[in-house]
Amino acid sequence: MRVKNILINFPTNIGDTILALPVLDRLKAEYPHAKITAISSFRTHEFLSKNNFIDEAIIFDKHWPIKKKMIFSLSLRGKYDMVVDLKNSLLPIIICARLRTPIVRLSSRNINLKDKYIALVKNLTSEKRKELVKSDFNISSEKKYRWDNFKLPPSIFVSCVSRSSIKNYPYEYLKIVAQELKANYHLVFLGEEKDRGFYRDILSLDNITDLVGKTDIIDVFYLVKNYAKLILGVDTTIIHIGSYLNIPVVALFGPTDYRRTAPTSDSSFILRRKDVRCAPCEKSKCNSNYECMKIPPQEVIETIKKILNVYCKTS
Repeated sequence: MRVKNILINFPTNIGDTILALPVLDRLKAEYPHAKITAISSFRTHEFLSKNNFIDEAIIFDKHWPIKKKMIFSLSLRGKYDMVVDLKNSLLPIIICARLRTPIVRLSSRNINLKDKYIALVKNLTSEKRKELVKSDFNISSEKKYRWDNFKLPPSIFVSCVSRSSIKNYPYEYLKIVAQELKANYHLVFLGEEKDRGFYRDILSLDNITDLVGKTDIIDVFYLVKNYAKLILGVDTTIIHIGSYLNIPVVALFGPTDYRRTAPTSDSSFILRRKDVRCAPCEKSKCNSNYECMKIPPQEVIETIKKILNVYCKTS
């Protein structure tokens, strides 16, 4: 059956959207000549509009009134041969596409979101292509020139602060890790400008490049793809980028369920406090002094060294 136009309803958040990129790769491989349109949120619009597999990105705001949501949905009716809905909405029914992801979905909450998304397109794609070409993101020539002339060596990229402070790796623990690793590896620290207060004097240590507040999501994707030898991060966007690009990841998990968002790259490792009974709690506030995120620095250091020793010998 020929498919000319595909509509993908992506998740609202950046992290979940990155976890859904393997779905995009499968659809592009199966239907290379189809036009692919992405439904984005305001948060994900720039990210998706710069993806080289996506021809058009249109914004949907979940906060719109019902009437506006219906007008938006009906305006898409009859325009697409296939609708891939990664949000579990009624959109595929409203649009009346010939091919669509299932409406009724029975899956465990413990399944990794990446696998959950892939399962949704199981009947729309074949299993014959094991090695898929991954999508990429269009970066301006000015930015590419800037980062290429920044002359970063292969580095450990670090992002241990989250918008949800409950997921942050404690500053005093991170400083021990950074001081130990910088003796043998170059470190690059990432984050938003507001995160600078969390990192404090760590950013002024030698053999560390401070890019906190100096990158956007497209920059991060480009830098990680070209210069990262390993990623150290909490449950946030960068570990999902590393996982998608199959870069070694050491992910520090506490309050969030590692089974749902853990990295799946070949050389990824999850560190968590198995002795803390309340974790993962999935709560936004902590009444237990953030014990679940107090992962011993030496465990983090040893894990990173072990991965890099093995990775460097096999890569």
